[in-house]
Amino acid sequence: MKLSVITPVLNEIFFLPLFLQAVFSFAFELCVLDGGSCDGTYEILLEQKKKYPGLRVWQSSQEGLPYSPDWKEGERRQFLLEQARGEWVLVLDCDEFMDDRFKSFLPRLTGDKRYDLYEFRYLPFWRDMNTLRLSTAQDPHWLGYICRMGRREGLSYSKSSHHCHLLYQEKPLWEHSRRLRLPHLHLFHYHYALGPRIKYNDNRRGDVNLLTPGGEPDWDYEPPDYPIKTTPFTGSHPQVINDYLEGKKPL
Repeated sequence: MKLSVITPVLNEIFFLPLFLQAVFSFAFELCVLDGGSCDGTYEILLEQKKKYPGLRVWQSSQEGLPYSPDWKEGERRQFLLEQARGEWVLVLDCDEFMDDRFKSFLPRLTGDKRYDLYEFRYLPFWRDMNTLRLSTAQDPHWLGYICRMGRREGLSYSKSSHHCHLLYQEKPLWEHSRRLRLPHLHLFHYHYALGPRIKYNDNRRGDVNLLTPGGEPDWDYEPPDYPIKTTPFTGSHPQVINDYLEGKKPL
């Protein structure tokens, strides 16, 4: 069975070449909705359609402040779901990469009739490539498990403008018993470890004491409302990331 990946983007010129190479090592197609990038992201997407026939691109500029009602994140993600043509959908952001082992497990996952949803071990890097950020009671969206893959028929998004939620058969994913946790397959999040390490739309809470696109994050800053806790990472990164760290350009 075929797998579609859906990804909304906005100013992702750093991650985009790495992301495209990684996704097309396992996916049938990648559906991308650009939110009005001004850094060359959209132009690169159009150019890369020649290299990746499965790359499908749309553009619709986002208005208003990030995650305000005008941002319409839920509607934008729902649009991508409706465009996907694979029997299965994997939801990724451009700074997220699947475990190298995912490709070999994919036929087994999509062919197993017992399950409709899969969740992966989520590894969010913080400050550098050797540090993971931990979830806390006040801020639970970091290290843990995250459900990002399901049968396309049945998936939908909530219409909330802030932290919209993926649903299955109109219910929260955690309510479904036909969901399998895969602790051996990891989903890596590198936004705060590679490249600029900060964007205005992705740092709305100011937990590195910086609310503008430029400048160096303040990694010693402690937000007043919740602690920032970390733990060392001792595993291995996906090959595409290792190649980048070794100075190799995406093919």
